[in-house]
Formats: sequence, structure tokens, C-alpha cells
Amino acid sequence: MVKMTVEQLEDMTFEGGIDIDGTSYEVVEESEWEHDHKHQTKNVIFTDGNKYYQGEIGRSGSDWGDWTYDSEHFGADDPAEITEVEKREVVVLKWVAV
Repeated sequence: MVKMTVEQLEDMTFEGGIDIDGTSYEVVEESEWEHDHKHQTKNVIFTDGNKYYQGEIGRSGSDWGDWTYDSEHFGADDPAEITEVEKREVVVLKWVAV
């Protein structure tokens, strides 16, 4: 399991990668910011070269002011919630107009 702080996850997202204790992590893909009024979240997929992981960063504020990131709200040294993931094809059934 990857141990990373909220601040390290944010730094990796903004820089495209990060080295922690001799291990290099590289961002593979990230979502657009998902809006929930004045709070936004973004999913980040990254790899250590062997496995893939997902984390989420968040921020609050507005486009017309400053953003405050989760590391500033909850503490830079708080552990980030990281999950090991793999890419799979998923089929979704939906009701659509005919």
C-alpha cells in the first residue's frame, strides 16, 4: 500500500510526479474538477511503475478568488486515501429514447 500525505498527493498532481522514500510516482491520468458549489474534487490515477493507484484531491473557493486546498483545511501531513486500481472495460446499460 502507498503511504502518501494529502500535500504530497496534491504536489504530485500539480507537478506530474513525485519521489517519496526512493520510489517515483507518476501521474497517468486525472479527471476534470467536479463541481459541488464552492467545493471541487479531482481524481488522480498514478503509478509506481508496477501498480496503479487512485487518490482524490479537493479544493474550495471560486474561480474569482483564491482556492484553498484540502492540505490547508485538514493538514498537510494527514494521510491521503489511496486505493490500488486497475483499468477494466465496464459495460453500462442505460434507458435511452428511441
